[in-house]
Amino acid sequence: MITIQNVSQNPPPHGDCAIEETACHIIPSITGRHILITGYASGIGKSTAEAFAAHGVHVGQSVASEISSKNSNTKIKYQHLDVTARSECRAVVETAVRFLGGLDSLIHATGYIHQDAAETIADSEIDRMLDVNIKGTIFMNQAVFPYLKTRGGTILNPESDLASEPLPLLAHYSASKSAVQSFTRAVAREWGKYGIRVNAVLPAVWTPMIDGYRESLEKENVVGHDVFMNDRAFLEEKFGDMEIDLVPVLAFLVSDASRWVTGQLVPVNGGVSLVR
Repeated sequence: MITIQNVSQNPPPHGDCAIEETACHIIPSITGRHILITGYASGIGKSTAEAFAAHGVHVGQSVASEISSKNSNTKIKYQHLDVTARSECRAVVETAVRFLGGLDSLIHATGYIHQDAAETIADSEIDRMLDVNIKGTIFMNQAVFPYLKTRGGTILNPESDLASEPLPLLAHYSASKSAVQSFTRAVAREWGKYGIRVNAVLPAVWTPMIDGYRESLEKENVVGHDVFMNDRAFLEEKFGDMEIDLVPVLAFLVSDASRWVTGQLVPVNGGVSLVR
């Protein structure tokens, strides 16, 4: 298995990356797969790598020492990655493929969120949102395509319920996620003939990005966010747990158990929105 980790929590998304070789036993059918994970510094990317590491996956970067201390068989190699730079995405993937001798899956977990009233969104914030959420997704998908084209594989892109049911102050974020949604469905159709399955995952789980978003809100808006989640989620919790609720779904989607699943928006959200 391979994970390549983007370590920046704030844009632009620069930082060290790690390349690791492993076998993963969360689902037996992904044992020995070569999987690339972006967005490793925190949130979904980090939780996925940590959960996989507990089952024999090698992970790295600044939190690698923490993971390595729990998993003595960890193998680490660092590499810089900026997902907004096409050349860096290509270079990182090329290095990963050389290191492992192949690639089976991409879990692209890099994203950016920012709040502002629709009428006052600055050019710089629009550019940043487009660069990270849209260009970054397209660049990473394009970078892995040549290696998946010859043998098939899986791609998981980051999505959000806010693409279809936006909240106030997040018009530009919602728009960027709608673009990712359309891109995912389009490339699933185009690349299916190569045996490449492309899906988008819509998680409603606690992440540092959600924490940061809520911390930036006025007190009354935090209450409003809680009310929104309480009204929407069918289950008791407002948000799910990344390791318990989300990571097993990601493992399923990169395994052969999901071989007939592609072009889908996969909600892991407790019923917050009903995807169709």
